[in-house]
Amino acid sequence: MVSISVSARSLAAARLIDPDVNTAAVQAAVEAALAAERHEQRVAAGSTTRREHTARREPDSRSS
Repeated sequence: MVSISVSARSLAAARLIDPDVNTAAVQAAVEAALAAERHEQRVAAGSTTRREHTARREPDSRSS
């Protein structure tokens, strides 16, 4: 688990968009963005690994 603290600068930037936003909302948005980025990286890494694995696979001898 990643611990996130919201800086005053981040909170000020968020309040430029929504003056009523609170620290918890900004923190939740940052956590969601990080989770989405990690998911995208896992998907990208997984598809590359599968592609490489498939490319190196020997033909199945049972199919002859």
